[in-house]
Amino acid sequence: MTNLKRRLCQSAALGLTLSMVSLAAPAAAQAQTRRVQISMPAQPMDRALEQLARQSGSDILFTRAAVDRLDAPALSGEFDAETAVRRLIAGKPLRVVRDSRGALIVSPSPAATAQTPASAAYKVEAADDIVVTAKFSQGVARSLDVKRDADSIADAVVAADIGKLPAFNIAEALQRVPGVTIVREAGEGQFISVRGLGPNFQAVTFDGMPLAYNENIRNSGQSGRQFRLQVLPAALIDAVVVTKSPTADLVEAGIGSSVDIRLINPLDRETFVAATAFAGYEERTDTTNPNGALTVGWRNPDQTFGVIGGISYSKREVQFDRLRNGWATATIAGLGTVRVPGDVQPYLELEDRERISAVAGVQWRPSAGFEIDIDGLYSKFDNETTERRLTYYIPSLISRLDLSTAVVEDGRLVAGTIRGARIRNYAEHLDQSHENLQLNATMKLDLGGWEVQPRFSYAQARSDLNTPIQRVQYRTANGAGGNLTFDFSNDVVGDGKVESLFTDLDLTTGERMVFESLAIRPINSEDVDKTLVLNIGRDLAFGTGGLSFTKLRFGGQYSDRYRNYQRRDRNRAVLRPGATQTDAFLQFPVPSNAFDQSIVNGQPWRNVDWNLFNEAYTLGDEFDGVSPTARDLAPTAADLQNSYRIGEEILAGYARVDFEADIGAVPVTGNFGVRYIRTRTDVEGTTVVPVRNSAGAVTTTVTPTTTRASYSEWLPSANATFRLTDNVQFRLAAARTMTRPSLSELRNSINTNSVTVTRIFNEGAAALNDPTLILTGAAGNPNLRPYTSWNFDMSFEWYFNDFGAFTAAAFHKDITDYIASDFETRSLAFAVNDGSTLPVDVLVATPTNVGSAQISGLEFGYTNKLAFGLGITATATLATTKLELNSRGAGRQSASMQGVSDVSYSITPFFESGPFEFNVSYTYRSDYVTDAGALVTSLPTPDDVVSNSQKGFGIVDVGASYQIRPNVETFVQAVNVLNQRQVSFAGTKQEFTEIHTFGRSVNWGVRAKF
Repeated sequence: MTNLKRRLCQSAALGLTLSMVSLAAPAAAQAQTRRVQISMPAQPMDRALEQLARQSGSDILFTRAAVDRLDAPALSGEFDAETAVRRLIAGKPLRVVRDSRGALIVSPSPAATAQTPASAAYKVEAADDIVVTAKFSQGVARSLDVKRDADSIADAVVAADIGKLPAFNIAEALQRVPGVTIVREAGEGQFISVRGLGPNFQAVTFDGMPLAYNENIRNSGQSGRQFRLQVLPAALIDAVVVTKSPTADLVEAGIGSSVDIRLINPLDRETFVAATAFAGYEERTDTTNPNGALTVGWRNPDQTFGVIGGISYSKREVQFDRLRNGWATATIAGLGTVRVPGDVQPYLELEDRERISAVAGVQWRPSAGFEIDIDGLYSKFDNETTERRLTYYIPSLISRLDLSTAVVEDGRLVAGTIRGARIRNYAEHLDQSHENLQLNATMKLDLGGWEVQPRFSYAQARSDLNTPIQRVQYRTANGAGGNLTFDFSNDVVGDGKVESLFTDLDLTTGERMVFESLAIRPINSEDVDKTLVLNIGRDLAFGTGGLSFTKLRFGGQYSDRYRNYQRRDRNRAVLRPGATQTDAFLQFPVPSNAFDQSIVNGQPWRNVDWNLFNEAYTLGDEFDGVSPTARDLAPTAADLQNSYRIGEEILAGYARVDFEADIGAVPVTGNFGVRYIRTRTDVEGTTVVPVRNSAGAVTTTVTPTTTRASYSEWLPSANATFRLTDNVQFRLAAARTMTRPSLSELRNSINTNSVTVTRIFNEGAAALNDPTLILTGAAGNPNLRPYTSWNFDMSFEWYFNDFGAFTAAAFHKDITDYIASDFETRSLAFAVNDGSTLPVDVLVATPTNVGSAQISGLEFGYTNKLAFGLGITATATLATTKLELNSRGAGRQSASMQGVSDVSYSITPFFESGPFEFNVSYTYRSDYVTDAGALVTSLPTPDDVVSNSQKGFGIVDVGASYQIRPNVETFVQAVNVLNQRQVSFAGTKQEFTEIHTFGRSVNWGVRAKF
């Protein structure tokens, strides 16, 4: 607690320092001459001024009393903010003045009330019912404007002002959008799912152009096309738009959604400097780290040239615990056949996360018919990870169960003591680096009414291990692990904890722990995308009957993607000459708060000292040390089998027509079109097959392979918006969409369990006698076809006069060529340390197009301001799914879809009064399956096809800010304030599989804009 108080005081000092600096700086008034396109209907004056503030990006201050019962006329055209305000208040008992900071203040005219100096007016209004831009509700209102004006069914998260996206993480900001749920890593949002479809089904773009994808280099499980949103700085993003019903011109529309990340256009803003500085506190590690962002925008007085640049830095030191378990069926003398816990693992991770990001943009518009835009994004996300893990072996030692201690409930052994256990003490260390570079260039030409827009983008994502995955394993001998006691008799899934898990062997001394191995795995992955897009369009003025065609668009896309994934495995590091391994190598203290919430009666232990291992060991003659990259090591046959290269070439063309019509008294607008896509892939890999020669020795044949494949799809789409009233509209949409297989699923390689590889290398055939050895693997399939889906959507949208909206949507997706795992036993070649090769039968999962799926659901959104400064924004999604798999060997079977919650919702009440604002956000999703749980071919036991699920989970976040001056505010934001834990189970909630604890985090700082 003392440390917490000290760090909070440091944070307060940081915020106060920047506040004083900003207060002392002169706030030079800037002439607001930027002209923007304004289109507003006749409406109440207060709503008109609020909407104008959003569309123009200007601060407009007024009291509701001053404009009460006044109406504003319709306004359409290109205006600067002050001219637009004067048009709105013309003939009304109002006047507008500009204060020294550039804000426009609308107040009663001198004829209506005594004249008040602008500075005094601000002070009075700040204590009254003042409307101040750039608050939480301002971002919500801008998001509703994007939704209302979209060409199809879409939602958005928009920053209230520079650096004011409503979360420090893009994924966490998006979880408030209807239909969006997030996938967390250590409590931090990393990926998003939309309408029940996982991250692979979301097409993520940067200002409409494809991004490159970082690979999962944390372990052998790979990501493919999932974009890691945590690598992007929320402070530098202006808006994120989620398009749910595509239009034909969208690049890379996904079955789930198209997520477009947008930066600020420099010509849309006056010259500014915006800065954010805050301290981030992590409860589990009791650490505070500096974070901040600086954004600068400039445009010339003629508004023909503008530049923008920004830089962001963030650092987190996180700790999270995972208590992992599995379940098996065993026959125990005296108890019969019962379900028993698997090998239980307290699994601790400490991560040092550091990200530095930069954006830059240039916009040149010398005339109305010519414009050049260049945007760039760079981000480097480093994550040094140390994993410390115990394994308490249970099923393989169940014959040593003390029956007098056994507790069996509903056919499950939930408590007992094993007399003479076996314990594994395991550690893993790595330093991963994810680097992203994106460059977009766009030219806009008006050639005699034809709008011609060539675009080019270059995207690169590198995922490297600065320190490779280093794995150390110690184990006791069989029966030398003391007496193991476990007690899972409580409601583990409901409580989020177990009663007891410990052994009477002292694990702080390293006693009886035998060193087995130090294994090294370097991985390097590079993904590059080069895309050229040409868009051509022109306005139309012809029609037939009551149908008018208003715009024609057509164009094409060419993309060239390249993925190079290289992995190396070295399973025996050796001591340097003269170096010795001592007990100190296993004496590093594990944090005392590890598993303090998930295990009531646990035990302390000590683990690997990584500094000592890195100083003492090398890879012999191959590398001096134990931190090589994949490029430093010559690949073995097994390395070639685990590596791959993929080339992907995309050629697309589209046509789109916009239309207007009247159905009775209801105006209708919309678009229809079609997109044709042809994709070609080249997949390079290596096949390694064990072969027994005439002398009986086993060798391997290594064969390079290249698989070429191609497919093409026609993707029609149609969208229509029925404007029932000025504030009420109804949308209908239908489209066929496509999601390509994951890049990792296309690989021509096989990945096996790393511990298995190490054990077989060190022990040879003797390792196969251990029943705990994992003999499974995962392969790719370069002949996969894409998922395709027919999508049908409807949306009802009612926008309120003053603020807010009620929306409801229904959707249905009919997906074909669904990809699931097909299982078969293959004989794979494993290297042994004596130079020989050992063939081992491994159960390999291979992705295959074998299924169809349907997803249907409803989405609701509600946003409104209530009395006394209160307001609320809420979303909810209800979804139902059906998945059928059809395999030649196993027939038609039903299965569960991964990642789909029946119910998910977000509720965010907020309060705004003068300079103060406060909001609380509660986000919840119900139980969902975390793997496919699908049986495609016969597997050894029914246990292998039990679906793993996560229990319903809700999280509370809190945010507050206080506006010291119109351009300076302090803020605080807390994540997971109720300290919730995530719990998973297998098949039934009586069989827990994981308890995940990640703790609270708090950010506290100051934000300023000049």
